[in-house]
Amino acid sequence: TCPTLLFTTIGMVFAGELLEQISGWRAFHRVDELLILVPVLINLKGNIEMNLSARLSTSANIGALDTSKARRGLVVGNLWLLQVQALAVSAVAAGVSFALGAVGKSKSKVQKMMSRSGFLECVLSPIPMQSYPCSDSPRFTIVLSSALSAASLSAVILGSFMCALVLLCRHWSLDPDNITSPLAACLGDLLTLSLLAIIATVLLPIVSSPLPALLSTAFGLLGLIAFLRTRKNADVWPLLNDGWSALFGAMLISACAGMVLDWFVRDYDGFGMMAIVIGGVPGSVGSVFVSRLSTALHAAAEAAAQSTEGTEDGSSSSSNRERPVVVGCTLLAVSLPVALLYLLFVWAVGWMSLPAVFVVFFVIGFIATTALSLLVAYWLTHLFWRHQLDPDTYCLPIQSSIVDLLGPAILVLCYELADACGAEVVAGHRHSQ
Repeated sequence: TCPTLLFTTIGMVFAGELLEQISGWRAFHRVDELLILVPVLINLKGNIEMNLSARLSTSANIGALDTSKARRGLVVGNLWLLQVQALAVSAVAAGVSFALGAVGKSKSKVQKMMSRSGFLECVLSPIPMQSYPCSDSPRFTIVLSSALSAASLSAVILGSFMCALVLLCRHWSLDPDNITSPLAACLGDLLTLSLLAIIATVLLPIVSSPLPALLSTAFGLLGLIAFLRTRKNADVWPLLNDGWSALFGAMLISACAGMVLDWFVRDYDGFGMMAIVIGGVPGSVGSVFVSRLSTALHAAAEAAAQSTEGTEDGSSSSSNRERPVVVGCTLLAVSLPVALLYLLFVWAVGWMSLPAVFVVFFVIGFIATTALSLLVAYWLTHLFWRHQLDPDTYCLPIQSSIVDLLGPAILVLCYELADACGAEVVAGHRHSQ
């Protein structure tokens, strides 16, 4: 788990750097809504990819992927389902971004309200939002076609990778619950962002031609085909109607996190960089915990069903028992070195000064955020399970968005306490006021 968390943190930093680079590309200056689209699309797309990884991990751990016929049905069905979800959420994200862009052509607070994490807010802040001559219809077409294309291609590439990773973990006797969910979120951000930038840049010179509209139509037809194929797959078709409320509810909660970042990101030195680790790592730890708890609940239900039928394999039921306190403490213990290594890296490369007082408060705040993330994960998983809702589908989006809100809020408290103790952590313009 520790290497996975470290890799995820590095991926978040790279995603922030990538966004900073592509935000200066001509397509993002010409079409304001593309920039607004980024955090909305990443939020929704990242959640469906985490759901996929959690479902497949649960299936692997309860033995549902051990036979070739069942494995083929689940993998192919989940890939078609992911395609349906990716195209649906990308269309919604395009509509939301265009509507928000229409509210005001000035920068306002649209992007910040929708951001998932600190690096997005930190990067979006200095970007000028200038208007370029381009009518509404071509702008919407390029936003929609770019979103659909990036989401669909990302679903194919990352979905196939996650399926292969889960199968390899099963083959090598590794627990995919410890690996897949954080990697899905991290790699999904990087891949979707890269594809969106490339596709938008390619489509911009031909924005007034019929090609973007034809591309959108083609992906709409692909979505219909994927929907019909999913309906025919008995393993996954019940999931077509599940989880949508959690996805869009998580987007609203993340909007509150974005407002916290909006209020404080310019008031504190390095707030965006610290928000990466205090929000991202506890969120990843919580997603691992959710995935493990969900697997344990599904395994217990499977064992109970086998016991009722008189076919229980006692060894399999005992091996799937989860001890939440031990697992939670272990996850907390392995996450702390990741945070400390990140602090050491930030200090070593000179990105910001780290007064000792602030480091102490930050470590305490990080531990508190991680502990709260684990508690929220435990409570939400069992809450959804009691209401006969699959935690693999409903829990991860809500849990990650709540941590997105808790992390920056606790980080603000760390900065204020350090400032009260005399540490130089408040931005210069506040000292001068």
